[in-house]
Amino acid sequence: MTTPPRKTYEERKAQADEFLANHRLGILATGRRDGTPQQSILSYQVRGEDIVIASGSDAAKVKNVRRLPGVSLAVSDGPTCVVVYGDARLLTGAGAEAYLGEKPGSGRQTGEPTLIVFAPHTYRWSRLDG
Repeated sequence: MTTPPRKTYEERKAQADEFLANHRLGILATGRRDGTPQQSILSYQVRGEDIVIASGSDAAKVKNVRRLPGVSLAVSDGPTCVVVYGDARLLTGAGAEAYLGEKPGSGRQTGEPTLIVFAPHTYRWSRLDG
């Protein structure tokens, strides 16, 4: 009995990207002023290489990103979990509208509609094959 060859990092990353694109709910972690993590359960979308989260400018996650742009997003489904890390930027007003091609919403968050946008630079995963 032979074992199939191990997948390359690029193959696994492509699987992780597909997993992220096929899901919509995750947990975003940002850093509070005191250094402790702030976690938010939220919906997201994938646009090209970017993860995009719509919020309002009054939300803690937006305030945290404004101060410290490092974020992570964890997405799980059963035994499969993908966590991505990146440096987020905030888009509001005309910048957000130009990025989306339409006016952004803020969901249930108060304040000016704000997009949290980041391209993952680090990936972690478990059980991508189920």
